[in-house]
Amino acid sequence: MSKKAMRVQRFVMGSMLLVALLFFLLDMKTVSLFIIGFMIFMLYLSAFTGFCPSDAIFEKLFGEKKSS
Repeated sequence: MSKKAMRVQRFVMGSMLLVALLFFLLDMKTVSLFIIGFMIFMLYLSAFTGFCPSDAIFEKLFGEKKSS
């Protein structure tokens, strides 16, 4: 994945965590736990299968792969 796509992916992940924290502080704990649980599921999916759907999406959006 390109550096630009990786930065955008990290920005989106950080934003999702901020939204989850905001929901938690507003006593909407169910929504907050759903967001955090979804992120944990996606991280484990990526760890066990080597496939991360967000990587595929951002590669298509930015159209370039990082050369190794």
